Amino acid sequence: MATEIDIASSNTQIPVVNRKRRLCTIIKTSVALLIIAAGLTPTIIRLTRKTNTTTETMMNTTVSFTTTTVPTDITSLITKENSPTTISKTTTTSVSLTTLSSTTSTTTTVTTSTTKPFVLQIFQRTNEVVYPIWNTTLGRDSSPSSPGSKPGTYWPSQPSEAALDGNLSSEYCNYGFCNASGPLQDGCGIQTGFYITFKNKPFILVKFRIATSKNSASRDPTQITIEGSNIEESDLIFGKSWTKIYNGASGLATKDPGRQKYGNNQTITNNSLSFESYRILITSKRGREYCVAYSEFEMTGRFPD
Repeated sequence: MATEIDIASSNTQIPVVNRKRRLCTIIKTSVALLIIAAGLTPTIIRLTRKTNTTTETMMNTTVSFTTTTVPTDITSLITKENSPTTISKTTTTSVSLTTLSSTTSTTTTVTTSTTKPFVLQIFQRTNEVVYPIWNTTLGRDSSPSSPGSKPGTYWPSQPSEAALDGNLSSEYCNYGFCNASGPLQDGCGIQTGFYITFKNKPFILVKFRIATSKNSASRDPTQITIEGSNIEESDLIFGKSWTKIYNGASGLATKDPGRQKYGNNQTITNNSLSFESYRILITSKRGREYCVAYSEFEMTGRFPD
């Protein structure tokens, strides 16, 4: 007897056997899907983890790359890559600087080695004429002095040549406005002196010193003037022929060195000037006496090259 199916009551009704089969198929399919899903899940998880790891690695790499993009690192990389060129340039600069330094040092050495020290010498009179003068002041005409015992004279045995003979036993004594019989005054022997012309060539006076006479210390000169000239000897009587090079202490003012002794050396500041003739004038002495006297006027200097 055939089974009747009520199609009108349900469009999806299926025979019982078929429904069981369908259910089994669905269950088997579901189980299969679950098994497949269960099998794929670790792979997906692993892939996801790998993806995350890759992402993290990429992120880390990016961060690391970003870190290495700091200017200092880039400069280091560029320096490492280009180190041969940089070293070459640095070496070239160093050599250049070393060469310049060496050249400068050499130049200085050559300059120093070619500089000759000045050789000073004491003037020693030979046959030069020493002209005694009196009543003479700086820049004015000279008045000749003669041997005698009256004003304007010098003691006959103590002439002006004695001041340049290198002998401390001799001396030059000039009365100036006074005479040998007195009275003793501060002004006696003031504005007296001498001048001399060098026969060989001009002389550069660098320093001088004066030696005292054998007599009273009151005769010692304490202040003097020195002038130089390159005018003809015959015109040296005129004051306009002279140029002042010194006006100051004689080296005997502060302390009496004793009789027939040298005083302190006095330096001429403008010692580059050379002159053929020199004029020395006494402008003050130590005390009251009827003359000014000194045994030596020592001149130290050099002759121009």
